[in-house]
This record gives sequence, C-alpha cells and structure tokens, in this order.
Amino acid sequence: MVSRENAIILLFMAAGLALAYGARVVTDLGDRLLIGVLLLVAVVAPQLVIGYVDGAESA
Repeated sequence: MVSRENAIILLFMAAGLALAYGARVVTDLGDRLLIGVLLLVAVVAPQLVIGYVDGAESA
C-alpha cells in the first residue's frame, strides 16, 4: 500500500515533469529556468504540502 507522503510526492513529480516538458516544447525558456521550475514543483511543493497536511492532522 502506498503511503500518503509517497502518493503526494509521486503526484507532484509527475506534474513537475509534465510541466517542464510542456514548457520546453511550447516556450523558449532557458534550461536553468526549466530546471528551477522542475525543482520547485517536484521537490519544494510536495514538502510544503506534506508539512501542511501533517500540521493540520495534528491540530
């Protein structure tokens, strides 16, 4: 069974990859900016969501 944290991370990772690939195809953004978007969506955002969910659950 997949834990809630793993499901959130997997969802954001898939969304980040799709967003970065779509932005690469549709726009002329630089590689550094696309990597930044990928890191923001796939690494930072899931940690913030998990922290929010855990905080709301313990309150």
